[in-house]
Amino acid sequence: MSKRPAGALAGIAMILLLAAPAAGAERVRDIVIDDPGAAAAHISATTSAVRYPVNDGSGATVAVSVTSACQASCDAVDPQGIASFLGTLIHGPEISLLTVQLDAPFQIEFDCGYGAQACYFPSEDKIVISGSDMSAYDGASREFVLAHEYGHHVASHRESPAPFPAAIDWGTPRWSSHERICQAHRRGALVPGDEGLSYYENPGEAFAEAFARYHFREGEPKWKWAAFLEPDADAFRAIREDTLHPWLGRTVIRVEGRAPAGRQATATSFRTPLDGTVSLRPGDERRRYQLSLTSPSGRVLRTSRQGLSVRRQLNFTICGQSRLSLQLEAIRRSSAPFQLLIQRP
Repeated sequence: MSKRPAGALAGIAMILLLAAPAAGAERVRDIVIDDPGAAAAHISATTSAVRYPVNDGSGATVAVSVTSACQASCDAVDPQGIASFLGTLIHGPEISLLTVQLDAPFQIEFDCGYGAQACYFPSEDKIVISGSDMSAYDGASREFVLAHEYGHHVASHRESPAPFPAAIDWGTPRWSSHERICQAHRRGALVPGDEGLSYYENPGEAFAEAFARYHFREGEPKWKWAAFLEPDADAFRAIREDTLHPWLGRTVIRVEGRAPAGRQATATSFRTPLDGTVSLRPGDERRRYQLSLTSPSGRVLRTSRQGLSVRRQLNFTICGQSRLSLQLEAIRRSSAPFQLLIQRP
């Protein structure tokens, strides 16, 4: 029987020591890591991935790799079972981009950090999770944690309306609009993308947790994020829509009418179902207008002080408003027909 070299044991001890949290730090179940460290990359390089069908009827597969340490010591190495479970989650074509790496428990802390049962590397479309059937510190099962990580994978492959951060940090568009992420962020209640001390104020993590709860309606671990983010039926509907029917970018609304001269008049109003930047500009380059964007109650939100033209558009960030109104005035002395193009999320 071969013995592990003393230097290797010392190295593992040092790894675990370095992975331990600072005093007072709260334990977290998982983490999103932009780039793997050199040691994690070395572990990955020693594994080879095999593709397994997810059995959802689409022919999609995921890659699953098992580290040599896990092959020797893990008690739940079942790559096909992992793939089949992922196939039961709501998903789009992003599932075929995924790699799942099964680590031995001591490697999890090496790859992901102290106390974590899993991590996600968006740059590699990779989930790292234990090859042993172990619950996280808060009682979350390995399947629940895997569903949480897949929520990160979904968000990593969804667009986020400008000017917001990437969906993996902000949450997907319909979910984040429903949960009023923009308003909460403006008042300082949320810290998008923070995987450290503000982990439980990170809306990207709240989205992944809500994604897992979509599939586990009973027996889930206690909700630890802000109470207003705990998912309800509308949040679950938004998650489903964002996953199965991703937001593909802004749509254009064409509004026509006649702009009065010398006075302002409400020309029209339009719905704004998602947060993000709305842009307004004339559809006819021969015309110029003075335009004010207002709330339904008449409060002025933004004004084109120098007039609106094809080359000068008005931009406004929707942050919780569900409908906006327009007031137009012709730049010339006489009234004039107008054609307005509105790009909304």
